[in-house]
Amino acid sequence: MNIRDKILAYLYDRREATANQIAQDIREELDEVQAALRVLEREGLVIKRQKGLIFKKEAYELTASGLDEAERAYEKVQRAANEIANTLQYGDEIPQEYADLIPLLITLSLIDTMLLQDIMFFDIFMQ
Repeated sequence: MNIRDKILAYLYDRREATANQIAQDIREELDEVQAALRVLEREGLVIKRQKGLIFKKEAYELTASGLDEAERAYEKVQRAANEIANTLQYGDEIPQEYADLIPLLITLSLIDTMLLQDIMFFDIFMQ
């Protein structure tokens, strides 16, 4: 999944966030997140607002048109979470195309971390 969809899905769930929060939670480079946010802002999908009275920070929110696209991105993330959960329940490995989604799925509470712990525990003892 591309960074654009990750950010949209994240904002769909969280409603607003700073670029730093987004980058940290989806485990992407801050400059890549900022670049993607600028594009989303130009497209009219997100807006940047000043937040805070004393400690000012810039937070991003979805616009009305961004909400529709973000909902579709969130649904894609949910489908991926379901596929990963089904895969893990049968003892198979996570498909490589989904590996970079794990931080986002955990942040959005879309995957049972117990399933992931089983895999991580097994990997530690198999090395």
